[in-house]
Amino acid sequence: MRKLMLLAGVLPLMLLLLPSQASAQNFTAYGGYSFFHLQSTPQAANLNGWDGSITYDFLSPLGVTADFSGNYGSINNIGGSAIHTYLFGPELRFPAPVSPFVRLMFGGVRVSGGGSSPMSSVVNTTFSTTFGGGLDLRMSKRFGIRAFQLDYVTSHFNHQRQDNFRMSAGIVFRF
Repeated sequence: MRKLMLLAGVLPLMLLLLPSQASAQNFTAYGGYSFFHLQSTPQAANLNGWDGSITYDFLSPLGVTADFSGNYGSINNIGGSAIHTYLFGPELRFPAPVSPFVRLMFGGVRVSGGGSSPMSSVVNTTFSTTFGGGLDLRMSKRFGIRAFQLDYVTSHFNHQRQDNFRMSAGIVFRF
């Protein structure tokens, strides 16, 4: 009975707060250029490509981000190589006309390349963690520019840890 009375008292309060929370919920979509520095053995590789993410802001400063990227070039002197990341995690944003953000993400990284056909190419996939942040510049209510995004991306290929870095910049849309 006590729990029922507590629920009866809290439920109307939650219903009053729900519309204000619903108006704060939104999505942010980002797409742009990506530069990836892969620390591979025996030599490092610099790759160019794309980066995109979708963030659901379920609380005003806190959201959940899904980030995907593809970078292409030559890894260990093997042309036609590619690295793809798929990462998910929390993002803390400080909403303002100049909006900095930080995030911690977990997921995977996949490296492929080295063959003239898909059947002969080498493919490795491993767990990855990413810590990073950046700065968005609001141009209007629905449109902005990501001035920069810097990410520290770790991976573990062939039982060795790689400390990789990714930089990107592009366009931000808010829904």
